[in-house]
Amino acid sequence: MSVERDDEYSKFMPNKLAYHVVPGADFQCKLAHQNSRKLSTIDEQDYEQANRRGMRNQVLATCAVLLLSAGCGMPIGFSAVLLPQLSDGNTTEIPIDVDTGSWIASVHSLATPFGSLLSGPLADYLGRRKTLLVSVIPLFLGWSTLATAKSVKIMIFARFLCGFATGILGGPGQVYIAETAEPNLRSLLIGAPYVAYSCGILLVYSLGSIMYWRNVAWCANVLPFLAVVSIYCIPETPSWLLRNGHEKKALQALTFLRGSEISAQKEVNDMKQRLDKERATTKTNENIFRLCCQRVAIKPLVIVIVFSLLQMFSGTFIVIFYAIDIVSEFGADFDSKQAAIWTAAVRVVCCMIFCAILIFVRRRRIMILSGIGSGVFCLALSGFMYARVGHPKMSYDVLVAGGCLLGYIVFNTALMVMPGIMIGELFPARIRGRTAGGVFASMNVALFIFAKGFPALQSLLKMRGVFLVFGFSSFLLTIFMCLFQPETKGRSLEHIEDYFNGNNWLWFRRDRGYKTVKLLPLQPLKENAAESA
Repeated sequence: MSVERDDEYSKFMPNKLAYHVVPGADFQCKLAHQNSRKLSTIDEQDYEQANRRGMRNQVLATCAVLLLSAGCGMPIGFSAVLLPQLSDGNTTEIPIDVDTGSWIASVHSLATPFGSLLSGPLADYLGRRKTLLVSVIPLFLGWSTLATAKSVKIMIFARFLCGFATGILGGPGQVYIAETAEPNLRSLLIGAPYVAYSCGILLVYSLGSIMYWRNVAWCANVLPFLAVVSIYCIPETPSWLLRNGHEKKALQALTFLRGSEISAQKEVNDMKQRLDKERATTKTNENIFRLCCQRVAIKPLVIVIVFSLLQMFSGTFIVIFYAIDIVSEFGADFDSKQAAIWTAAVRVVCCMIFCAILIFVRRRRIMILSGIGSGVFCLALSGFMYARVGHPKMSYDVLVAGGCLLGYIVFNTALMVMPGIMIGELFPARIRGRTAGGVFASMNVALFIFAKGFPALQSLLKMRGVFLVFGFSSFLLTIFMCLFQPETKGRSLEHIEDYFNGNNWLWFRRDRGYKTVKLLPLQPLKENAAESA
């Protein structure tokens, strides 16, 4: 009967009452805590995936620039392949003498400053990415003209074009990597162009040992072609896009480089705030010279210029150029082609090791140790040369000289790479493109003059006196960098710019807050997850 009564009642009241047990407050807190932990875990997983995606894209963008850097490194070492084959008595295709050969070898360095001076305005007007693409044009023309050259004049002109292309690439390449890489990853990527240059030199030496110089010139067009395809697929730097009114494209580029639109939007907002503040305090008609005289620019300019001059007087490039001749003075007998290949291979390995060290070791510590190590090995070699004056050559002389030169190259590699890193990191954003080109041009002019004057210096002081000068210059460089060079490892470019905008010149008088800055990218996500819980 009860069942029939319930059915009859349900005709009038179809919705049955449901009774639920309401959990207590403790149970609700536990449930909310579990949900917050799940959300926090999901946020961290999403962040890690986006971070890995962004790091991969930054590395790919850098590799596109490195292909072009390696392509521009090949002309640097091509004279070592070209001149011996032209001077060979078995061929009379294009006869040359010693003076003509020196012009063929040095015109590349003479042309580089012209390209560097042009690269600054191009990088600010066209953008970093388009400037890199422009540099491929004279490089293609130079190699193709060189491969088909029938006279010395055409050959010198072709070498000039290759040097001009190298000058255009130098500044924008460093700036592109600095503006697209995150602070922690920038330590590794910004030194990579020097590895690429060294790989290009090693590649042209290797090809020259097995191929005729015209065939080597044709093969040298492969890397620029691959670089064009790769650079076409990477975005422009977000900093340049934002400064030129392309906010949407800047967000898209930064999303590609960071792997997440959320973090990209936050970074774009921070960049816009800094840009608005900068434009509010800067006159629109100020020229580059007035901007370079401001406190935020004059400090890094002085540091980079003085460092570059002391680096040259410490023999960074001269020892590399004349390493084989130096060892030959001690009676060494070896194949010059194999010696050139091994020298280039050592340089590649040292550059790769140095780029890996940049991830873990602070910049100041690296430069101080490199300067001290370079000075010690130079003084050791100079002292050994003075001690061996008037004595007959012994079998161990070449071992001692070669060991000192190898130790010098190992320690001095950091000093060779650091100017490019400093140009990419120290200069403020509004003048970074133009000053990078100007500084690269000045460095190449000084290097050309120093390389041309080195034979006269050697005849005046002898090789032992030259290495004495190299040693003392290395110690002066160490003292200068210890006093003035700021620590930039793990710092954002905006943070470095704020440091130079302060009143201090000496590092030990800096604001102590600069030293304690930590990059903790996961912390905001955890805090947000805790707040949502």
